[in-house]
Amino acid sequence: MKTSFHILFLILLQIFFFKVAAQNDSISSFKDCKSCPEMVTIPTGTVYIGSYKEEIGRKQSDRKRVLATISKPFALAAKEVTLGQYRVFMEETKYKSKAAIRDGEPLVGCNYYDGKQYGYIANHNWKNPGYAQREDAPVVCVSWSDANAYANWLSKKTGRKYRIPSAVEFEYASRAGSSSPWYWGTNPEEACEYANIGDRAFRDKYPTRPSFPCTDGYIYTAPVGKFKPNKFGLYDMVGNAWEWTEDCYKRDLTDAPLDGTADTNDPENNCAWRTPKGGSWISGIAWSRAAVRSADGADYKSFMLGFRVAAEIEKK
Repeated sequence: MKTSFHILFLILLQIFFFKVAAQNDSISSFKDCKSCPEMVTIPTGTVYIGSYKEEIGRKQSDRKRVLATISKPFALAAKEVTLGQYRVFMEETKYKSKAAIRDGEPLVGCNYYDGKQYGYIANHNWKNPGYAQREDAPVVCVSWSDANAYANWLSKKTGRKYRIPSAVEFEYASRAGSSSPWYWGTNPEEACEYANIGDRAFRDKYPTRPSFPCTDGYIYTAPVGKFKPNKFGLYDMVGNAWEWTEDCYKRDLTDAPLDGTADTNDPENNCAWRTPKGGSWISGIAWSRAAVRSADGADYKSFMLGFRVAAEIEKK
């Protein structure tokens, strides 16, 4: 009874506090160039982020439940950056990605999971993550440094400031007013309508991995926008590919900003570790909730990790 009352109390608070400047009768969006991501204007408002103690799959690394307020509108890509979009960037810039360093040695390639263990594969990269990729699938095997370079390129190309979203912006946008573990609600059986996650088909291939009790039709990445969007018109905010955020990874978030500002105050290691969010096609219930966060080196590359961009509303 106490647990049910606690959840009901949070929901009522959510309804009271969530004030959206522009209701979702019409979703405002823009696209600055043919190969640019479609950007959706995210309305201002207040929402609970983090997870409550009784939340399904809760991790110790989750942020404790707290109110976040976005007072300045921003734009977020409706979909993850695709392989095709990233290819345009690579062909135009001839960008050279940095290798992650472990024990003083470069990690060549991209991290991969074969069903038993993880490890870097030298000939795996954004063009070959270890499974077949369509041009409209999310690009993976890209580091935070790569994602940041892509955002800087878009800024120069379009005259609008593009960047990697903060962790608070990402979770605020993912929730779209919801206080539940996922933007569709609390039922894991509904996940496959909204997300490409570790499902029954995935479990058949990787039987030791936790999974959702539904089937989404994909073992690896799916074309972006294949599933239902949230109320802000955003797709794949849970699942498909983990997504980089701008924030340095910190265990203690007591003093972390709650206004959408990225937490990059980390003078000791200069943000050597960043904070991916959202989960991926390999994620079970615990690792694919709105509140979940991971920790990866800024130059780390994985076959389940991609990104989307944020942008300022007004051009300078």
